[in-house]
Amino acid sequence: MSARFDHVVVFVPSLEKAIHDFTDLGFNVTRGGAHGSTENALIIFSNQSYIELLALRRVWFAPFVRVASRLGILEHLAERKGNIFCRLLLWVNGEFGPVDWCVRVNDLAAKLSYWKDEGLQVLKSESFSRTRLDGQVPRWYLGGTRNIDLPVLIEDITPFDDRVPLTGVAAHPNGAEKLVQMTLRVSDKLSADKMLRKFLLPKVCAAVETAFASGGTLVKNSVINSALILSFVIRDLSPALLILKLKVRIPTWVIL
Repeated sequence: MSARFDHVVVFVPSLEKAIHDFTDLGFNVTRGGAHGSTENALIIFSNQSYIELLALRRVWFAPFVRVASRLGILEHLAERKGNIFCRLLLWVNGEFGPVDWCVRVNDLAAKLSYWKDEGLQVLKSESFSRTRLDGQVPRWYLGGTRNIDLPVLIEDITPFDDRVPLTGVAAHPNGAEKLVQMTLRVSDKLSADKMLRKFLLPKVCAAVETAFASGGTLVKNSVINSALILSFVIRDLSPALLILKLKVRIPTWVIL
């Protein structure tokens, strides 16, 4: 059951503004397309990882979706079904910023079965799709658990390149080459480390670090050892701090 880091999800208030802002910062931003009440754009790196910019679509029912979500109606319906929507609703039901992370597997059913056998409360997986601007429709499965120390799992139904087109977009003008590391700040480092190493392969764990949730001022941005570090507070996750390290050739700029 191979696994590798796939992407981090960043919820934004306006997809157009997010695309403009990240383009100004020297990233190639690829429009992903629409799926249901949301739409996205991707910042893709050469190691097949990416940052997903996710926003609610400007459609007539979007305000109703947001209100229903905030009132707990959608969560109640998802709870009754016991599926992955219980986790995904957190993505669009709070403050803007990084909201979750995903790991790609080649056999989601087997991975979830293993998690369930080991005592985790597994959420029923569901299939998803997105309509790209060129009309292609990539499809995938999402599954996981309520435990926020573990990622959402994703398995492609259609070829990976349909969901994440690499050709011509992974060479960024600012020199960012790849997403090499992600750090989650958690309330119980020992427990989180144990959970990650038990339920994910070492290769994935090596790309994820956990740090104890101590107080203090967060470093918003800095350049260390030729790696750009972006720091965000992830809402409602313990609380959590997400640090993305992007390998760059010439670290001559800093975000924000």
